[in-house]
Amino acid sequence: MSITDPALLKRLDRLRIRIRAARGHRPGETPIPRTNQPWGVEFESYKDYAPGDDFRYVDWNVVGRLNQLLVKTFIAEREIPFHLFLDTSASMGAPTVDQKFNFATDLVAALSYVVLINNDTLRVVALSSPEKGRQPFRALPFLRHRSQFTRVLPFLEALVPAGKTYLRETVRAYIEQTKEPGVALVVSDFLTDRAQYEEALAFLRARGYEVKAIHVLGASELDPSRLFRRGKLHDVEDHGERWITLSQANLRRYREALQAHMDALQQFCHRHQIVYARVSTANSMTALMTEGLPQAGLLALR
Repeated sequence: MSITDPALLKRLDRLRIRIRAARGHRPGETPIPRTNQPWGVEFESYKDYAPGDDFRYVDWNVVGRLNQLLVKTFIAEREIPFHLFLDTSASMGAPTVDQKFNFATDLVAALSYVVLINNDTLRVVALSSPEKGRQPFRALPFLRHRSQFTRVLPFLEALVPAGKTYLRETVRAYIEQTKEPGVALVVSDFLTDRAQYEEALAFLRARGYEVKAIHVLGASELDPSRLFRRGKLHDVEDHGERWITLSQANLRRYREALQAHMDALQQFCHRHQIVYARVSTANSMTALMTEGLPQAGLLALR
């Protein structure tokens, strides 16, 4: 996996996942916006002194100038639980030439590394197809130290994309078994009915998760003319087949349908305060982690 590249790891060491609303109960190193505490590293504001406040944090310069007893407060830092959901449905493996699933697993590995180097809690969850008695998801136990990153790569490498997309059912099954909300990052191509992804993301929001959606698209999905001109298309999930000639009219209709799909997902996320990032397999992982995802508001410098 490209995540093992030392040059990439050096860049990832400088990053953290941005937090807007998530909260954690344990002291940690992740700054929580709009939340303060009476001790810490990064100064946030002042408050009037109250009995019991630590005199070490009284600002005596302010006392001398204003004759007012004020105590410094600091930006709260907590350990945040991160839940990284990876869609493992069959569409994530198509078209083969795009290597979309390999790209997605590399992305999840990179995000996992960022979580662990910031000393937050990580759980990687593979959302599978609950057909024929299969489990709706597979998950690692919660990992809490950067040394445990070695458990992430074998877990991801063992996954194979298969089955239909059931984001709604698999996310609901996970939520019902997990009592520690935090940040949920959903990595998927979202190639499913609109109700499926909307309800899945809404479930997470309703249970108190701060949700971030990473929409993975193959380079050939964005530009199918690079893949074929005429041929039989096979639906890897529904197993339907259709002969297609990629005429200018058909290509235009395809692009309009794809754009409508992308716009609908993005607009839903914006309405529900879900950070949305669209990524392509044409991007390098380094460019994505250091430029694309920071620009989307998902990553920031430590």
